[in-house]
Amino acid sequence: MSSISAQHPYYKELEIATLAVKRASLLTKKLSDSIGVTQKSGTQTKDDKSPVTVGDYAAQAIINYAIQKNFPGDEIVGEEDSDTLREDTDESRKLSGRILEIIEDVQDNTSTYSDKIGTLENLQDIYESIDLGISQGGDKGRIWALDPIDGTKGFLRGDQFAVCLALIVDGEVVLGVIGCPNLPEIILSNEDMTGTVGGLYSAVKGVGSFYTALFDSDKFVPLSKQERIKMTTNTSPASIKVVEGVEKGHSSHSTQSKIKDILGFNREIVHRQTINLDSQVKYCVLAKGQADIYLRLPVSDTYREKIWDHAAGNILVYESGGQVGDISGAPLDFGKGRFLQSKGVIAGNTHIFPAVIKAVEQALN
Repeated sequence: MSSISAQHPYYKELEIATLAVKRASLLTKKLSDSIGVTQKSGTQTKDDKSPVTVGDYAAQAIINYAIQKNFPGDEIVGEEDSDTLREDTDESRKLSGRILEIIEDVQDNTSTYSDKIGTLENLQDIYESIDLGISQGGDKGRIWALDPIDGTKGFLRGDQFAVCLALIVDGEVVLGVIGCPNLPEIILSNEDMTGTVGGLYSAVKGVGSFYTALFDSDKFVPLSKQERIKMTTNTSPASIKVVEGVEKGHSSHSTQSKIKDILGFNREIVHRQTINLDSQVKYCVLAKGQADIYLRLPVSDTYREKIWDHAAGNILVYESGGQVGDISGAPLDFGKGRFLQSKGVIAGNTHIFPAVIKAVEQALN
């Protein structure tokens, strides 16, 4: 099956998720563009109530509201809560006012979506919607995993970040939608990125993975009118490409270098075959066949990944013909709560995945 009709059991979920992610992507793109020029240093963090905080809260409110309006019995695992916003301080009032302002602005600019995903009218609505993200996850029922702005540092640099939403049913990811506001259509290397900026990547279990331009249409574009995307079958160290994070605090770049050595990469050109990107856009580039391997080796024995950082990307890779696992190659388990109970994340096309897992084992030993 290469498309999805209105009779498909997840048709409505895909439509609502898409419209909500599109609205949140427009909002976050506008914010990122406005701070990208002045925040090149990347020194601004979530702790100082910066624009990324405003974007996180606003995007979570928009998406949670859309889910509750359409699927009131579903749970949501989200990153934020409204406790700080509700405080009786000048800072909280200023932050809340800014959030309401940018939500009203994006709702005006996407009024065609409002019949389907609703509109937030006041701060009380916003606070309540943010707080819908309190689910602890688990392996029973319908649970959405949301990362309103995945890739904080990229967002602050005006670089790569993503709005990521996935539906998990009885512990299994069945649907994922990722909005990549700053991602060009064609990624060849760190220096060579061209084509339409802004991509929407979607996957439905048993249907496939799809790409369409994020900002070209103000409607839900059916999958039959989107581009079907597939992973590569490439296994040659001379030409395979690896996607990794930008931030060294998120994964062990030194171990990842060892793995590339073991796989037979040429040290003199390996930097040209490594693409560094923030957030789940790495999964999107992989699923589109523009890279072959994704390495995220744990920085410590105790570090555990959050489910919202990988759920949407996980199904995108599987449905494009790839494979995702932990450092042992075992599939990621999204039914164990808010965190994955495994170490690291490795993804690749099915032809090279076993060799990568073997190289990981060798590098870690």
